[in-house]
Amino acid sequence: MATERDYNVFADEAYQIDKTRAKNEDRAPLQKGDILEGTKLSQSYIVLEVADNNKNGMQAMAVAPIKDGIADTSEVIIAYAGTDFDDKLDVLTDATTVVGGDIDLSIPQWWSAPKKIDGQAISAQKFATSIKKSYPNAVISTTGHSLGEYLAIYIAAENKWKNTGFNGPDPYNILSDDAKKWIKENPGLLANYRNNYDKIGNFGGNKTGAAILLDVSTGGYNPAKSLDYHGLSTWQFDKSGNLIAPGRSSRDSRLAQMEATTRYQLWNLSVLSNKLRKSHGGLSSSEEIFINSGEALIVVNGVSTMMQDGLNTVIKEYQQAITEAEALWKETVERAQGIGMDLSYEEVIGALASGGATQANIVGEPTAFYEQRIASAKQMLEEYTTLISEIQTSIDQQLAKDQQLAKDIQF
Repeated sequence: MATERDYNVFADEAYQIDKTRAKNEDRAPLQKGDILEGTKLSQSYIVLEVADNNKNGMQAMAVAPIKDGIADTSEVIIAYAGTDFDDKLDVLTDATTVVGGDIDLSIPQWWSAPKKIDGQAISAQKFATSIKKSYPNAVISTTGHSLGEYLAIYIAAENKWKNTGFNGPDPYNILSDDAKKWIKENPGLLANYRNNYDKIGNFGGNKTGAAILLDVSTGGYNPAKSLDYHGLSTWQFDKSGNLIAPGRSSRDSRLAQMEATTRYQLWNLSVLSNKLRKSHGGLSSSEEIFINSGEALIVVNGVSTMMQDGLNTVIKEYQQAITEAEALWKETVERAQGIGMDLSYEEVIGALASGGATQANIVGEPTAFYEQRIASAKQMLEEYTTLISEIQTSIDQQLAKDQQLAKDIQF
């Protein structure tokens, strides 16, 4: 599963699809079949497809992890390139689509009226559709930086996919009503990391709810560094690939990503369950609903174990955090008693409270938060278990009736 740093690398690499930019950086432009690897990535990835639209400037790539020497297309990430300020089409897209909310581009022509063409958002969707068609059994997510993240959020919302990206303006102004409804009903699946001081990335507000606003700069706002606040290099990651930010621990980073992924998988299962219910619990081979839904094949190929293990890990991590909070309070009291040996227990507690250290804020408040997260994870686990049971029952019923479908699925 891709880490937050992986997504950061993909967002950066997407810029290298541009031939001119790659040449200026003394490297070959990114192409289909290229291998992405290095210490920044959690594993090696292969570029499955690239898109370079010279009419509107949209550039994108789709990548998949390499396992046992081959592409594992059960997971595919689409990365969209951001604005190249030397590319007039990118700048025109920023003005027309990001600011103006028009997904078509008007190309100025000195000899006649402006020419209307498909904008980058339309081309971005066409690329996403082609990837979905080529890899129907994949769990697809999106990423990007700046304009690339604007497009990535738009595509994720329209296709009901997970997104993790950086410094993107909010694309709510071009979303369909269906996409707006989906993001409202599925919070947490879109993660647009923004720097608090980034004027470009914070454009458009946060109507999608995707923005995660963090202060990753030091020394306060400096107008001379306004473009630096927008850069991908401002984001730092721990050795596990989790984003590091003030007030956000490594555990919080890891669990936030696990919970978002679990919610996404749970949503996928819900879609599949609804399809099965609409077909009265069974499918005929002529309906093709089962074969054409990547969600079903994902279930029978291991998501079951991953989901259960993931949710149990989340629960155990939060339970461990409660234990650590209690141990921290005990250690705090013992150290204070060691310093003030002539003080009674009550006097030690009072002294700690005067300094802002109380059992309530060291143990009570964190415990209440972690217990709420545990309850949420357990609820997801219950929903997941019910859905899996429903899906498996429907699959078993159909397999008993349709041996050809059993052969196609190849259990």
